[in-house]
Amino acid sequence: MQMFEVATHSIKPVMNELLKGSSFNEFLVRSAEICVITKIEITGILDKSYLPEEESASTNRNYVYWNEIQPFVFSLIKGGRAPGMLKIVFSVADDKVKDMHDNASAMFLNLTYAEGKLRFTTAVGQRFFSMDKSSETIWREYIERFFNINSWSVSTMSL
Repeated sequence: MQMFEVATHSIKPVMNELLKGSSFNEFLVRSAEICVITKIEITGILDKSYLPEEESASTNRNYVYWNEIQPFVFSLIKGGRAPGMLKIVFSVADDKVKDMHDNASAMFLNLTYAEGKLRFTTAVGQRFFSMDKSSETIWREYIERFFNINSWSVSTMSL
């Protein structure tokens, strides 16, 4: 598990990309909480009955991709004021997790914006108990590359 804090000058570019861009589209959304005029909670669970029949039959995922709810989240946040709090739990699609590490069952990226600070935390679920932390290292390095590709200034924090 690793925590990253986004530098003050990078918060606006990261939030702009989150709400209007495509960099986060590869991630599934497990849950989201947004505090604006009221607290809004999104489960992220895919309602397959809402999809066209042929798409529903061929879909084996249980959660929505970020780009499927991004316009809705943007509509809640847009305007002159930042949300009081924003928390999104992203995860990687199951097939990609298996490609990244044999013992990983899930890989998470938690985004938290509160009190003017934007932080990301990584986490990995293991299929079997192991003292081997290589899955966490692989996931942390993947996320560090993700930050670098997007030119976001991020510092590592101690947990």
